[in-house]
Amino acid sequence: MQNDPGRRWLLRLAAAALTATAAPRLAGAQAPSSRPIRAIVPFPAGSATDAMARFLGEHSAQKLGQATVVENMAGANGAIGARSAARMPGDGSVLFYATNSTHSANPHLLRDPGYDPIRDFVPVTLIGTSPLILFVSPKFPARTLQEFIAYAKESSGTLNFGTGNTGSLAAAHLLLKLAGIRGEQISYRGTPEAITDLLGGRLQFVVTDLGPTAGHLKTGDLRAIAVTTKTRSQAVPDLPTMQESGLAGMDFASWNGIFAPAGTPDAAVQRLNRALVEAIRSPAGVVFFRNLGIDVVASSPEEMGQFAATELGKWGRILADAGVPRN
Repeated sequence: MQNDPGRRWLLRLAAAALTATAAPRLAGAQAPSSRPIRAIVPFPAGSATDAMARFLGEHSAQKLGQATVVENMAGANGAIGARSAARMPGDGSVLFYATNSTHSANPHLLRDPGYDPIRDFVPVTLIGTSPLILFVSPKFPARTLQEFIAYAKESSGTLNFGTGNTGSLAAAHLLLKLAGIRGEQISYRGTPEAITDLLGGRLQFVVTDLGPTAGHLKTGDLRAIAVTTKTRSQAVPDLPTMQESGLAGMDFASWNGIFAPAGTPDAAVQRLNRALVEAIRSPAGVVFFRNLGIDVVASSPEEMGQFAATELGKWGRILADAGVPRN
């Protein structure tokens, strides 16, 4: 229990709250810098996380009085970007666009991720959560989950799938385990590359979010089979859940949030939170995130920290249940 990272984060949040009430934050009283905010995105351009950073940077600029420059640092399921962001100055000029990959899964997947999601970051806001979807090519000989499972069992050992982040990795492995089927995993630096190979016929399926696939779904270049969450997605309400389709126990969602490097003054965190939450909850934001298949939450920094601590423990159990090995 003493080594539980989620528990450590909750204790850290409680200590921070006591400190905030006991002493003024003189550093936070300084005027904000006029230089641009660096938004570190640990996935490639074209990913859903990249789109979020660009949208929120644009729509928070006026309130912050600062432009945002997006820097993509893809690789290692987000660990490369997280390592870099963790070493950047905590002065309110850096935001890290985190996901369940960087802050929930990597600490359980990597023996040495090169950063501590608790010690090296302070929470700013939760953006939202989203279901993942099982995608195949229109030429794939299955239209329902049961047909997909039947085909996979007939083709045991030959079915391959792509993963561009830990959400797609864990969801695919959980699907394989619950369905009693096997497949060959092919890893990519990001989801867009996996989708390219799915479109090109080099992959047979990908389990991923709606963001990088929505356009292909509309044109009919991809076929959606089912969603991973217990309830249907607001973005694709006609698509059945995997539980509805007979796969008991499947309830899986990914999340997106924003952090700053450790040491960022509380006043700076609160200022960033107000601007970003306003942008997330704006009418344009609601439409934007719905189109990405994300259920908007937006939160206080404290709520983000508590959510991330819970998810860190939950993802440890998910990855263990899915049988995903530690590297």
